[in-house]
Amino acid sequence: MTDALLRVLIAENQYLIAMEVERILQEALPCDVTITPLARLADAMEADAFDVVIIDAVLTETLNVDRVRMITQAGAEPVFLSSYGHVSHMASIVAERPVVAKPPQADELAAAVLKAAHGRSPSDGEGFLDDR
Repeated sequence: MTDALLRVLIAENQYLIAMEVERILQEALPCDVTITPLARLADAMEADAFDVVIIDAVLTETLNVDRVRMITQAGAEPVFLSSYGHVSHMASIVAERPVVAKPPQADELAAAVLKAAHGRSPSDGEGFLDDR
């Protein structure tokens, strides 16, 4: 029995970047990739179910929060692409999710998508029992 394909949505206005992300993912992971312009993100998520949504991180925290809420309410997990080197170190909702720098590197992007799709790394057990 084979594992189910990951369903990945790339919401990106720069089509060449979206195509590069798609190429990387299809070479690295068993996945089904859909590309949509950012303006059609909500429509694409209503039309189909996705495991992971790849989206740009923006400097406006409220917009990032709104997008994460929309993505997670649809049953998917976000992976952020970022042109801002400092975004993953800021106290923000983006830093709580996988962040991949643009231009994306294959190993880093594949790892971020897998992390989002399969949740955070397993617990090390600390604080689980006897946390007194």
